[in-house]
Amino acid sequence: MNEYHHLNRILSELKEIMQREDKRHEMDQHLTPSMYALLEDEIIPMIENELDYDPTDDMGGEPPMTAAEIHHAAWVQRQSLRLGIHVPHG
Repeated sequence: MNEYHHLNRILSELKEIMQREDKRHEMDQHLTPSMYALLEDEIIPMIENELDYDPTDDMGGEPPMTAAEIHHAAWVQRQSLRLGIHVPHG
């Protein structure tokens, strides 16, 4: 099993812990207020952020060009320059 599957399971368990803790009376809670705040405000959001990370977001949503696409674009540009034809980029 992929380690990300384990992390997803752990994240689910942390969320379940928070839900159980929310149902308890303040005097019966098992977690300290600082542990609860740490889970709620930092640990769970940070794990979610990492698990939901999409590298294409860093590049404006478009995946990088493949070598074949780069070669083809260069060939088209070379042919257009050689023949004196204007080929719009796009």
